Amino acid sequence: MDVLLKRADLAESEEILEMQKICFAPHLERYQDFETSPVMTSHEEIQRWIQNENFYKIYLDDLWVGSINIRKLDESGNYKLHIINILPAFQNRGIGQKAIKLAENLFPDAKSWVLDTLEDMPDNRHVYEKMGYSFTGKSEKINDKLTIVFYEKTAT
Repeated sequence: MDVLLKRADLAESEEILEMQKICFAPHLERYQDFETSPVMTSHEEIQRWIQNENFYKIYLDDLWVGSINIRKLDESGNYKLHIINILPAFQNRGIGQKAIKLAENLFPDAKSWVLDTLEDMPDNRHVYEKMGYSFTGKSEKINDKLTIVFYEKTAT
């Protein structure tokens, strides 16, 4: 099982948005977070991310199965894993972990990494912790159904 990252381009922005909607629609239905859900991202915003950030498609062998967006937060080497998604049929196979590791390796200047995730997703949180991310103790309540928690990692 080979996991690869390929830089996204503008011609793929509609497909990227559709994939993101498929991946996050169950969360939107559950949490009703209409202002923060990746499902609500506009096509124009996806295009801005592709042009101005580090947006990659995730491949499993020759199949496009997800995407990952990495944001450079500042010139001091601080980065954020912004949005990571894997199509439902390919989840729980370690693809996300491999994609994160590949993404981290693309930025040798990184001093630290941050990410946020849903508080009540213990499997996701376990994976991040297994990969060296530490819960910061900070959280943000989005609404009565959704709280986001924050993680950080010192680059090695």
